[in-house]
Amino acid sequence: MKRVFEERLPMLKSFVVTGTLTDGQTVKLDEAVPLSSGKVRLVMEPLTAKPRRPYLEVMEEIRQSQKARGHVPPSREEVDNYLKAERESWGD
Repeated sequence: MKRVFEERLPMLKSFVVTGTLTDGQTVKLDEAVPLSSGKVRLVMEPLTAKPRRPYLEVMEEIRQSQKARGHVPPSREEVDNYLKAERESWGD
Protein backbone atom coordinates (compact mmCIF):
# COMPACT_ATOMS: atom_id res chain seq x y z
CA MET A 1 0.00 0.00 0.00
CA LYS A 2 1.49 3.35 -1.08
CA ARG A 3 1.33 6.29 1.32
CA VAL A 4 -0.29 9.43 -0.05
CA PHE A 5 1.84 11.75 2.11
CA GLU A 6 5.46 10.70 2.18
CA GLU A 7 6.41 13.42 4.68
CA ARG A 8 4.47 14.76 7.60
CA LEU A 9 3.39 18.38 7.59
CA PRO A 10 3.76 20.37 10.78
CA MET A 11 0.56 21.42 12.53
CA LEU A 12 -0.64 24.51 10.71
CA LYS A 13 -2.17 27.48 12.51
CA SER A 14 -5.12 29.41 11.23
CA PHE A 15 -5.75 33.09 11.81
CA VAL A 16 -9.03 34.96 11.97
CA VAL A 17 -8.61 38.60 10.99
CA THR A 18 -10.83 41.20 9.42
CA GLY A 19 -10.07 43.23 6.35
CA THR A 20 -11.50 45.14 3.45
CA LEU A 21 -12.06 43.80 -0.03
CA THR A 22 -10.69 46.63 -2.19
CA ASP A 23 -11.48 45.03 -5.53
CA GLY A 24 -12.38 41.59 -6.82
CA GLN A 25 -8.95 40.15 -5.99
CA THR A 26 -7.36 42.25 -3.24
CA VAL A 27 -7.97 42.07 0.51
CA LYS A 28 -6.34 44.64 2.81
CA LEU A 29 -6.06 43.10 6.28
CA ASP A 30 -6.72 45.20 9.38
CA GLU A 31 -3.67 43.68 11.07
CA ALA A 32 -0.58 41.75 10.05
CA VAL A 33 -0.42 37.98 10.36
CA PRO A 34 2.80 36.19 11.29
CA LEU A 35 3.22 34.42 7.95
CA SER A 36 5.75 34.76 5.20
CA SER A 37 4.67 35.31 1.62
CA GLY A 38 2.98 32.37 0.02
CA LYS A 39 -0.29 30.85 -0.99
CA VAL A 40 -3.09 30.91 1.61
CA ARG A 41 -6.73 29.89 1.75
CA LEU A 42 -9.35 32.54 2.50
CA VAL A 43 -12.87 31.96 3.68
CA MET A 44 -14.77 35.20 3.24
CA GLU A 45 -17.74 36.27 5.32
CA PRO A 46 -19.26 39.67 4.58
CA LEU A 47 -19.45 41.87 7.69
CA THR A 48 -22.21 44.42 7.82
CA ALA A 49 -21.27 47.73 9.35
CA LYS A 50 -23.45 48.96 12.17
CA PRO A 51 -25.27 52.09 11.13
CA ARG A 52 -23.87 55.18 12.81
CA ARG A 53 -26.21 56.87 15.20
CA PRO A 54 -26.76 60.59 14.75
CA TYR A 55 -24.42 62.76 16.84
CA LEU A 56 -27.23 64.61 18.62
CA GLU A 57 -28.90 61.32 19.58
CA VAL A 58 -25.66 60.03 21.13
CA MET A 59 -25.04 63.29 22.99
CA GLU A 60 -28.59 63.29 24.37
CA GLU A 61 -28.15 59.73 25.61
CA ILE A 62 -24.89 60.71 27.34
CA ARG A 63 -26.53 63.73 28.98
CA GLN A 64 -29.48 61.66 30.19
CA SER A 65 -27.12 59.05 31.64
CA GLN A 66 -25.09 61.73 33.43
CA LYS A 67 -28.25 63.34 34.80
CA ALA A 68 -29.55 59.98 36.05
CA ARG A 69 -26.40 59.40 38.08
CA GLY A 70 -26.38 62.94 39.49
CA HIS A 71 -23.50 64.38 37.46
CA VAL A 72 -23.19 68.16 37.68
CA PRO A 73 -20.94 69.62 34.99
CA PRO A 74 -18.45 72.33 36.02
CA SER A 75 -19.56 75.90 35.58
CA ARG A 76 -18.01 78.18 32.97
CA GLU A 77 -16.17 79.99 35.78
CA GLU A 78 -14.76 76.71 37.15
CA VAL A 79 -13.48 75.70 33.72
CA ASP A 80 -11.96 79.14 33.10
CA ASN A 81 -10.21 79.07 36.50
CA TYR A 82 -8.88 75.57 35.86
CA LEU A 83 -7.53 76.55 32.43
CA LYS A 84 -5.96 79.72 33.79
CA ALA A 85 -4.19 77.79 36.57
CA GLU A 86 -3.03 75.14 34.11
CA ARG A 87 -1.62 77.70 31.69
CA GLU A 88 0.14 79.57 34.50
CA SER A 89 1.84 76.32 35.56
CA TRP A 90 3.52 75.99 32.15
CA GLY A 91 6.07 78.69 32.89
CA ASP A 92 7.96 80.57 30.23
